Amino acid sequence: MIGCAIFFRAKSYQLSTLLSLWHTYVLKQDQTVLVAGRCVLLGDHTHAPKDGGRMPGVVSMRERSETQSKPSYFRGQCWGALGLLVGSIGACFGLPLELRIDQGFVHLGHEPMGSDSHVGLGERVVRMALAFAVEQDRPAGLVLDAFFPTAVVFRVARSVYSVALKQPYLYILVRAKKNYVGYFPAPAKPPHRPGPQARYGKKVHLKECFDHRHLFESTPGTLYGQAETVQLMALELLWKPLGEPLLFIFAITSRGPLMLMSSDLALSPATALELYCTRARIEIMFAMLKHVLGAVRFRFWTNYLPKHPRRPRANKHLQAPAAEHMAAVTACWNACEVFVGCATIAHGLLPLIALRFESQVWHHHALYLRTQSRALPSERTVKQVLAPQLLPQFIDLGQHGLIAKIQRGFDRAENDKEPDFRLSA
Repeated sequence: MIGCAIFFRAKSYQLSTLLSLWHTYVLKQDQTVLVAGRCVLLGDHTHAPKDGGRMPGVVSMRERSETQSKPSYFRGQCWGALGLLVGSIGACFGLPLELRIDQGFVHLGHEPMGSDSHVGLGERVVRMALAFAVEQDRPAGLVLDAFFPTAVVFRVARSVYSVALKQPYLYILVRAKKNYVGYFPAPAKPPHRPGPQARYGKKVHLKECFDHRHLFESTPGTLYGQAETVQLMALELLWKPLGEPLLFIFAITSRGPLMLMSSDLALSPATALELYCTRARIEIMFAMLKHVLGAVRFRFWTNYLPKHPRRPRANKHLQAPAAEHMAAVTACWNACEVFVGCATIAHGLLPLIALRFESQVWHHHALYLRTQSRALPSERTVKQVLAPQLLPQFIDLGQHGLIAKIQRGFDRAENDKEPDFRLSA
């Protein structure tokens, strides 16, 4: 539909400005989960399979799930996502703040080792979270999974310090990998011994800490919404890739052992475990965006982009468009991000409505619900209630309504049928 394509590639608004207003609006709703005065952010990546030969941002990716029916490699777009925890830790939602394409920058004319292409996927998500914290002038904690524990992630998070708040804008809580090691500080050097003071002392293999059960303390906690007794231990160790101390949290739960790393040295082990369990909300957020809102059901493409084969092949073979066609390809790339950005805002309104109008949503819900998982209505339930109420408003438009003017503009665009229009949705 040409009208939809024109709307998502319009130059009358900027996605960055729209998302900035969205971030400000969300924080004003007073539904943000706060831990030690900091809002809680969730970061991760999601993949959207795409077969378009002329669609920007489409690269070959490896399938990491254990499902045997899926191919080992596929073509699609990699989206970096940032979410905000709203509600309460015990009953929370993952509210999407921003999604951006994180691979395939060759289509924008960037060389494989260009100014943006060398930035890793983990660093891009952290930069999004840091930009949000600085823009809103609010400290935040970013919860990540085991894909992200690298030195550059912690360095980027500590790169911006707030003088007014007397702390970094961003703290990191991430799951550690099993082969990581830490170091105790080296003992003081004897005065008569020549040479500098040693920095690293005894090496500690993190996975071996679970062999010393007598050092763990039993504490009641909540693990993925279920109350249970967990065994916790925390150690402040030096991490050699970073060269600075980090807080390592060790937990023995009914789901097995768990190791966490935190740049906040004062974080409580029980709080850290509970925060990491909320990271599952971003996976639910991805499912709602894809299957309820249809956030990745777009088909924007441009003939100005060199056609790529549908069969997965090495990304080093990606071809950049000609210089004179770069503007058209960039507009197509932006159209993809604007489409997902609009779906992000639409999805974010659903948990806010569920938190503020919980009883009204359940009162108007008349469809069959097989199992109610919790008292709060889900995003799907809120959509099922709102859709029948919003549909008549689109049908009974005022004579001078804004949507009617937009519709007339779409009709004129379809009647013109410009032959050089290269974008489809």
